[in-house]
Amino acid sequence: MARRLLAAADLVAGPVVAVGVVAAGLLLADRITVPAGSNVGLALTATGGALVAVVLAAAAWSRSPLVAAPLAWVGLAALPALPLTLFLVNTPHYLFGVGGDQQFRVAFLTRFADSARLADFAYADVPPYYPAAWFWVGGRLASLLGVEAWAFHKPFSIATMAVASVLTYALWALVTTRARAVGAAVATTLAGSVTLAAYSPYSWLTAALVAPLAVLGVRLVRRSGSWVRTALPVGLVLGLAAVTHTQILVFAGFVLAVLAVDGLLTRAARPARLAVTVLVVLAAALPLTLVHWLPYLLASVGEPTYSAGQHFLAEAGSRWPLPMLEATPVGALCLAGTVWVVARFRTSSVARGLGVTVVCGYAWYLLSTVALAAGTTLLAFRIQPILTAALACGAVWAAAEVGRRWRPAVAAARTRRSPVPVAAVTTILAAAVVVGQVQSVPQDYAWTGAAQDYRPDGTRPDGSRDEADADAWLGELRTTIDGLTGRAPREVVVAGANRTLLTYTPYFSFQASQPQYANPLADFPARTDELRRWAGAAGPEQLLGALDRSRFRAPSVFVLERAADGTLRLPLAQDRFPDPRQGTDPAVFAPQLFDDPAWQRRDVGPYAVLVRAGVPPVP
Repeated sequence: MARRLLAAADLVAGPVVAVGVVAAGLLLADRITVPAGSNVGLALTATGGALVAVVLAAAAWSRSPLVAAPLAWVGLAALPALPLTLFLVNTPHYLFGVGGDQQFRVAFLTRFADSARLADFAYADVPPYYPAAWFWVGGRLASLLGVEAWAFHKPFSIATMAVASVLTYALWALVTTRARAVGAAVATTLAGSVTLAAYSPYSWLTAALVAPLAVLGVRLVRRSGSWVRTALPVGLVLGLAAVTHTQILVFAGFVLAVLAVDGLLTRAARPARLAVTVLVVLAAALPLTLVHWLPYLLASVGEPTYSAGQHFLAEAGSRWPLPMLEATPVGALCLAGTVWVVARFRTSSVARGLGVTVVCGYAWYLLSTVALAAGTTLLAFRIQPILTAALACGAVWAAAEVGRRWRPAVAAARTRRSPVPVAAVTTILAAAVVVGQVQSVPQDYAWTGAAQDYRPDGTRPDGSRDEADADAWLGELRTTIDGLTGRAPREVVVAGANRTLLTYTPYFSFQASQPQYANPLADFPARTDELRRWAGAAGPEQLLGALDRSRFRAPSVFVLERAADGTLRLPLAQDRFPDPRQGTDPAVFAPQLFDDPAWQRRDVGPYAVLVRAGVPPVP
């Protein structure tokens, strides 16, 4: 009963404490002056990492679970939160600002901060394709706290990284001692810091759990331990992955499927019992899964779809990860973990679970390369953090085994004047790894732009504004659109030349900024062709007729770039995978196409804002 209560506390109280640690850290960071370009932030990060290491060591050494658990929650929450908080102290933005993938993430948060209705981040009239749970929770919290979504992105992301560390500890505590669970959670968190897991915190929330999930899977297949207490967490983690990140769900399912086949081939599992186990796990995962996927699946029946979400080949996904050969603290962990996993694969359920996770990770890289023949990938770079974490976790058991083997010899050689505490040596080495990795975070997350990205009002975080920059007109663009339409942004569809405007403001977009972000139900290529047809209209009447006949909800607002020749241009993107270049000719509108009473025009900086009156609002 005590173990069950403590496990429940890990899952409930632990995340609450983690959020409190992040909130306290952010408040404290606001009172600290860290001059830009100085090494003050690095000094605070290094010293803070040492203090975190002390807290974690105390948690691992404590014999009282009532003391160890809270210390573990605090230390594990601070482990990712400390360097990220200090690293971003001079900017209200999160990593990489609102550029790249962060554009659609901030847009998603903005969508749900404006309304609790389940909707796509960009397109009107279609249910979301990308799992929306993390964005929905973040958006609703931002609304509840009265914080703009873009500004909430930073604290919410850091809090997610902290909660992921605590949940990793909670899951490992179900399969091993609490001291080792602390070590495994630390190793996982450090592995995430070197693989840029923080760039996508909602995926790391479940990616960090795959390694302990695999060990639970081994025990579930082999029916060791409490069957119900094992099956339910496995199903719930899969359900969480289904509503936060589809690829993590598929990969975790892949690992569990390989473990099931392994159990059948080694005759460790009986087919009938295994089938019942699978059904129980699926039943536990299904309710959460249906919350997101049922609306999308129903809407997709009989509809044309186009998905470019996997048409991306990152450098990290092009070469196989070999973290055990890297000259870093985490590289040392991975090397020790690799040796232990290989040596104990047949005799240890932990080694088997970690080993299968690693093998599946490399198999994913292989399959992703093979998929190039079909014109797609499996986005293998997203599996790298899982693979690295699994190997790093093996180092914890390697250290325990070394300590166990040395203990008799040490005891025999020990004298009253020359004790050799092996556990103390291991703890010191582990603390050095923690400090070494924490203070390297600013190098691992080398970035530019976030500190200087424009805010929604068209000013930089320091209050400056350069009218030569397109985003310097963000505030005036929104004021103009809202004034001409007289409607809430959520009721308006915009075809916009400024991507940041559609990131900060909950307008619906006629076309996503990049094909990889586009909802398959939106039919990205067809919308691009539609824009070109509208630009090629013979006159105002033909343009209005084409807008009315479109099979998509047509925009009531165009935000177009004003070219030197007087034409109005809308930048477009095109999926050319595997060619990484997405640029293509813009849609060029003659200004005469809008010479009709139906249109109102206002010029704002480098843009022309054209608003059509009388268009029904988005319901």
